[in-house]
Amino acid sequence: MPRSRRNLAISALAAAGAISLLAACGGAGSGSGTGGAGGVTTVTVATAAVPQFDDVRALTETFEQQHPAIRIEYVNLPEDQLRDQLTQGVATGSSPFDVIAVGPYEVPIWSKNGWLEDLAPYAEQDADYDVEDILPTVRKGLGSDGKLFAVPFSGESSMLMYRKDLFEAKGIEMPANPSWTQVAQLAAQVEDEAQGIQGICMRGSSSWGSSLAALNPIINTFGGVWYDQAWTPQFSSPETKRAVQFYVDLQREHGGPSAASNGFPECLTAFGQGKAAMWFDATSAGASVEDPKTSTVAGKVGYAPAPVESFDSSGWLWSWNVAMPVTSENKDAAWAYMRWASSKEYVALVGEKLGLVRTPTATRESTYADQAYLDGAPFAEISLASVRKADPTQHPKPVPYTGVLFLGLPTYQDFGTQVSQQISAAVAGNQTVDEAVANADKILAGVAEDNKAWVEGS
Repeated sequence: MPRSRRNLAISALAAAGAISLLAACGGAGSGSGTGGAGGVTTVTVATAAVPQFDDVRALTETFEQQHPAIRIEYVNLPEDQLRDQLTQGVATGSSPFDVIAVGPYEVPIWSKNGWLEDLAPYAEQDADYDVEDILPTVRKGLGSDGKLFAVPFSGESSMLMYRKDLFEAKGIEMPANPSWTQVAQLAAQVEDEAQGIQGICMRGSSSWGSSLAALNPIINTFGGVWYDQAWTPQFSSPETKRAVQFYVDLQREHGGPSAASNGFPECLTAFGQGKAAMWFDATSAGASVEDPKTSTVAGKVGYAPAPVESFDSSGWLWSWNVAMPVTSENKDAAWAYMRWASSKEYVALVGEKLGLVRTPTATRESTYADQAYLDGAPFAEISLASVRKADPTQHPKPVPYTGVLFLGLPTYQDFGTQVSQQISAAVAGNQTVDEAVANADKILAGVAEDNKAWVEGS
């Protein structure tokens, strides 16, 4: 490994913190290995605590019935803990997992470091798997040059969800393509403190996958960037600072008392239980919002594209994928599971067993050729359109990185979380926006050279 990349791997380990991998996993994988008891192979799968993986766990019995020689064991962790655990394991070659849940942030970095198995040889031997059916924008983040390092489990961009009934009761309409300025005005109009309904819910807690997932698209569409092409930090620039100020003001004025601690689960609960009039988040959230088993607002929700401002692009692009660490000792069995969990057959199984609204979103073209799904999932078309349009290379100014939801840099999960802590502190009222952006620029200045070395050497 080149020195700069080796140093970045060490930085990634530092970002993982002092959590013990095996302790956090409860010893998961200790009984795995080919040829286990009774000739059964145990495949250990690390998943994120998001609804899509709840669904696959609920349906895994179907896979095990089809593959009686394979048993699946899950370790399910909150997103931040999962990323820390997986980074530590793959970087040291000590991962106890056969299959891991990763996003388009991890895949290009980890594959360049040689931590992930190339799945192309497996997929090429299975014509029915149909890699070409995977949506092109999602497939871009899974590999290149004929290699495939992950397969998609669910895909998403971002959108604005709103309560149609509340808007109608107040005689207001959601624009077909809202701006963030309009969203702030609408939040003030539709908020109802007497009924305990906040104007909008957005991620605000201090991690790069939370507050920055909400803020980064706003920075982009307000014309801001993190670095200029000379790697000079830009959080104090007029455009970026204006975006941060807007986000903090919107959260403090209309995001409710828990704005600084909200993540995806908290906003899902608030919106699904009728406590928020709007919610800006992932297009995949529609599956939970429209499920009457978990949502009191199913059938009452409208959907709009991700709001824009001065730059007409703000939708993020993310996918939950499954990948195989090169250290897995159960590669064939692991691929059998991965193939099933990302196949057309699995997509159909979810719709059949759990309901059409829970069908995995934005992974396969064939999903959107099913009229029954389009009729049964009111968010389906906006989800597809948003994912098709999302482009992580589109920024209002030339920049040395890619990404709208995140920055595609190896140590972003470390310095991004440090920056998010500054933003969350401003939302909580513990510091001013001026202080937050000044502190963010100091953090960015401290990691600029390492990131520049990685980009130039990658």
